[in-house]
Amino acid sequence: MNKAISFFLGLLIGIMICVLLFYFDVKIYKTTCPKCNEKEVVTQIKTDTVYVTPPPKPKMQHIENQPEEPLVAENDEDETISVYESEFSLEGMEQDEVFADKLLQTKTVKVNILFREKQEVKLPDDFFQYFEIQQWSTPIKNKITYYRDKNMVKIKGMGIDNMNVVFWNDLYFLETGNRYYAIPETKYFDKLNLIQIPQ
Repeated sequence: MNKAISFFLGLLIGIMICVLLFYFDVKIYKTTCPKCNEKEVVTQIKTDTVYVTPPPKPKMQHIENQPEEPLVAENDEDETISVYESEFSLEGMEQDEVFADKLLQTKTVKVNILFREKQEVKLPDDFFQYFEIQQWSTPIKNKITYYRDKNMVKIKGMGIDNMNVVFWNDLYFLETGNRYYAIPETKYFDKLNLIQIPQ
């Protein structure tokens, strides 16, 4: 019985504390708090977006290298003429040239199909019957590169006069002078590799 009485007394004291806190908060504190009686004022500020245009890019100016005449200064006392020459000169020096790739030649060829005897050839659905071969200039010597996008091939470092495209074993190859080069599709210029095709 002792436990039940102490439980109800604890419960009663807890309820009394909650009621006193509520009464203190609602009745006493809110009536004496000066900030609680004031109304809240909300102000809205509108901002406008300002677009600033960037300054224009400076135009490229072409300045020609013209030989300058030597500066001549006169001395009033001795009436002698002295000539100032610079120690640095651009004469006789080679100027670096910037090379841009240029299209030199374009050729359209029909694709030849290579197959062994008694072999039936089944062409894929995306088979290209014609290829466009383009020859591009390059400042790099002795390097043969290519770029292929679907049925267009760009070649650097090799002539395309005697060049053909052959189809063998579901792959396309460049053929020039009985030499075959694999040309899978690329995203940039890649080295052209020699491949042996069994006859």
